[in-house]
Amino acid sequence: MSFSVAPIQKGDVDSCVEMIASTLGDLSKSYYDKNVLKNMIQGDQVLTLVAKREKKIVGLINTSLLGFPRIMFLTVADKRSAQEGLGSMLIDRIVETIKKKLPNSKKILHQEFADSCGAIGLFSINGFKIIGFIKDPVTSRDVVFMERAI
Repeated sequence: MSFSVAPIQKGDVDSCVEMIASTLGDLSKSYYDKNVLKNMIQGDQVLTLVAKREKKIVGLINTSLLGFPRIMFLTVADKRSAQEGLGSMLIDRIVETIKKKLPNSKKILHQEFADSCGAIGLFSINGFKIIGFIKDPVTSRDVVFMERAI
């Protein structure tokens, strides 16, 4: 694997917003706008790590630090990076970083639409356990809540 992973830089924000918006599809139009996404990936109460290959952004992971840390976005831009394990690498890196930044945190949370089987599988093989379900009031889709001890 030839990835470099580092905290988001100001020059990365627009590219990261575009990457997230492209993975959200129609949700990005009805659920988020680009300014909301910008505020979600940069600021005092968030932690975003960006993965690059040959200076090109190929993935990111974003965590809200309010209350229990919670992974908001995990995005891998291309199939090659996914096959090389970038998703798992980003989960490991965010957990390591949170342990250092918030040493008293005991767990990290994540929620995923129930029909996102690949994402649920990725989080499951990386130590997350399903702890509950709800129906999203905006999309009427089922949502799975997950947590991992850290």
